[in-house]
Amino acid sequence: MKKFMNSNWSLRLLALLCALALFAYVNSNKLSHTSSILTSSNSTTTNSNRTVSISAPLELNVNSTKYFVTGYPENIKVKITGPAALVTTTANTQNFKVYANLSGLSVGKHSVKVQVDGLNKELSYSLNQKYIHINIQPRRTANYKVSADFNQTNVASGYEVGTPRLGTSSVKVTGAVNEVSKVAKVVAVVNTDKNLTKSVNQQAMIEALDANGQTLNVVLTPSTTSVYIPIKQATSKKKVAVDLKASGKTEADTSYSFSTDTKSVTVTGTKAALAKLSKLPVDVDVTNVTKSTTKTVDVSTNDEDGVASVSPTSIKVKITVKSN
Repeated sequence: MKKFMNSNWSLRLLALLCALALFAYVNSNKLSHTSSILTSSNSTTTNSNRTVSISAPLELNVNSTKYFVTGYPENIKVKITGPAALVTTTANTQNFKVYANLSGLSVGKHSVKVQVDGLNKELSYSLNQKYIHINIQPRRTANYKVSADFNQTNVASGYEVGTPRLGTSSVKVTGAVNEVSKVAKVVAVVNTDKNLTKSVNQQAMIEALDANGQTLNVVLTPSTTSVYIPIKQATSKKKVAVDLKASGKTEADTSYSFSTDTKSVTVTGTKAALAKLSKLPVDVDVTNVTKSTTKTVDVSTNDEDGVASVSPTSIKVKITVKSN
């Protein structure tokens, strides 16, 4: 045995066995470490998947200059699943489209499949609505005048509404032929408070209504407009006598008397003001009038609160001059 251990070949064989044992030990550790990395990588890959729901606009492939389509939703919910980074990027950019191909379909009602284009192949998706039910009709555009629509019972007692002024006088109404043909009027809807005493100035939505006052499914251009509704105290008209009075520079030893063929004038004002008014004072300027004459005198309501106007605005007055 001692002789065997002292031989060169035995030493070489022992060295080889040690080397093989060391190699096996190191290789075993490497395999264990690699397996751990792979397991960790697979776990990370599995855990890095993400699912999001995106509300995407629905596009229609259709000749929109010839046809008008109704019945479809504006948006479709798309549930996307895949690698987290890719899902996040897709959710942020929405660089894909959801569409329905209507080309080749005839006028009438159809059920059409919703499709998705532009999604990365690593992503999977599902739709909350796989089919849409649409109605294709010939398209028509017509012009209509717009009027203001509001609840006039909201105007306070003693007040009245003037003529509304709108930012646009007419709109384009576009839709299916059968819908546009139902348009009875187009209105700018104004929401007002109760007991209105002040004028209203606001932006209003425009609606197309049928004969029953129901809103029609059409597109309006423009869809809004500014509306100004003047609110003022209610006025009425009343005939009153004229009360002729001397004004200007008069002579101390001279007296003046007046007469006119216009026995009464028509005044316009608030009901409260007219209730207090039985006659309208009219000043007759007698400055430098030394003999009887006839002159045209202006009739004014400037001194009468609540009186807006008078008709006629001038009358002929005969002035008789007498020396005392």
